Amino acid sequence: MSSGAAQHSILVVDDTAANIGFLLDTLSKAGYRVRVAPDGESALEQLHYSPPDLVLLDVMMPGIDGFETCRRLRQLPNLQKIPVIFMTALSDAQDKVRAFAAGADDYVTKPFQYEEVLARVRVHLTRRELECKLAHLNRDLEARVAARTAELKSALEEVEALKSRLQQENRYLKQEISEAANLGEIIGSSPALQAALRKVAAVAPTDSTVLIHGETGTGKELFARALHAQSTRRDRPMIKLNCSAISAGLVESELFGHVRGAFTGATERRMGRFELADGGTLFLDEVSELPLETQAKLLRVLQEQEFEPVGSSKTVKVDVRVIAATNRELLADVHAGRFRSDLYYRLNVFPVDLPSLRDRPEDIESLAIHFMHRMARKLGKPIERISPATLSKLNNYTWPGNIRDLQNTIERAAVLSSGSELSVEWDWAPPASVAGTNGSGGASLPQPRVSAPIGQPAAQSLEAIEREHIIAMLKKTRGVVEGPNGAAQLLDMNPSTVRFRMKKLGISKIDYLTDTSTRPSTSP
Repeated sequence: MSSGAAQHSILVVDDTAANIGFLLDTLSKAGYRVRVAPDGESALEQLHYSPPDLVLLDVMMPGIDGFETCRRLRQLPNLQKIPVIFMTALSDAQDKVRAFAAGADDYVTKPFQYEEVLARVRVHLTRRELECKLAHLNRDLEARVAARTAELKSALEEVEALKSRLQQENRYLKQEISEAANLGEIIGSSPALQAALRKVAAVAPTDSTVLIHGETGTGKELFARALHAQSTRRDRPMIKLNCSAISAGLVESELFGHVRGAFTGATERRMGRFELADGGTLFLDEVSELPLETQAKLLRVLQEQEFEPVGSSKTVKVDVRVIAATNRELLADVHAGRFRSDLYYRLNVFPVDLPSLRDRPEDIESLAIHFMHRMARKLGKPIERISPATLSKLNNYTWPGNIRDLQNTIERAAVLSSGSELSVEWDWAPPASVAGTNGSGGASLPQPRVSAPIGQPAAQSLEAIEREHIIAMLKKTRGVVEGPNGAAQLLDMNPSTVRFRMKKLGISKIDYLTDTSTRPSTSP
């Protein structure tokens, strides 16, 4: 008895007892499990409830014959692959053609030959067994291919997401590098400055949220970068967002990103600053300018380190350390209802107050010399020193714009300088922003004015020089501010800063897009 035969069941369909007896005895001895049916109807009923591995089907039977039984059998989906061997005494070729047309796989002729019956049964059961194995292998292969395809698709999506992230980080960091080139190191040895630096050194290695407070121009971003550089996150980028430079309608997209189709113009998935800063630091400059609705969403990110991009229901988890900065008294904004109290206390975990330049007068000279050397290198000029008279006046000025004010003064003087000594002339009328005070209750101090080289008309004020310089760059770029060869690049400034200065200085399109030679004179 074949060891494999016992695994197979065979249905014998025949109305002749002698044939059934012969086949039952022959097949059982060979190790097959045998069932019998006397006609086509009972055979179909058995096939429906308990399909065998092979069917031996007589052709001539009462009721429906073997041809019709086979046709009906083949109409049932779960029986279409079962081998069917016709048993016939007919030798007419036309009957054999009818048998195959009805769906038979083979036939044996009566009277039966023992060896022939077993041989044909073994062949068809082996073939069916191999077909089943092949089908199983194909299904397994298809499943493995589908799983591998899904893995590759997922990996490709990850690669594309990483590529997109790197491209966005690259674009952002290129902008950051151009801005950082103007920052330099923190200069000064005054007690007020050193006290602030000690706070930075203490909190930098932690993940505590830091709120930097200081007047405009005191170096809040420089301190934020120092915090990041001394932190455990220094190998990841510090991402910056100036909250005052982004419109209320776009600030959420800048912070949290958006998906394609989230709003008009959202043609692709874009990562926000939180996602770009994952693993690193996010610096929120002028955080007081955030709309109240966005403040609520920022509070959630600070508490749970998760958010949903604009237009998406998918939650993104991040690990970001937040440093915020403001030049306003946030507690006053809280009392006035302009800033959420819960967000204020979440940001104000570790406050760092930066001194104004008038509170650290001993640092003015070292800062001025630092800016002078940097501008000399940048402009390729042989400037080596600042005149004593200029240093004296620099030290006695209130600097309402703080370090940035001093830097701009030195830069403009360097632009106009033609020798080795830098000098700044002074108008004795105080600037409008500090008229009547020197910041400490005393009399107003003079406003610095850079002197022009011999043969060049003197500028009337610092703002006038700046206005003319920005207009000149805008004329060169035909009014284009951003992008390669834009005015911001020529001025080595952030585009948002250029637009802010244009607004403050009253620069309109008529100033740089109109030929001044054809403009009517405004003089009497």
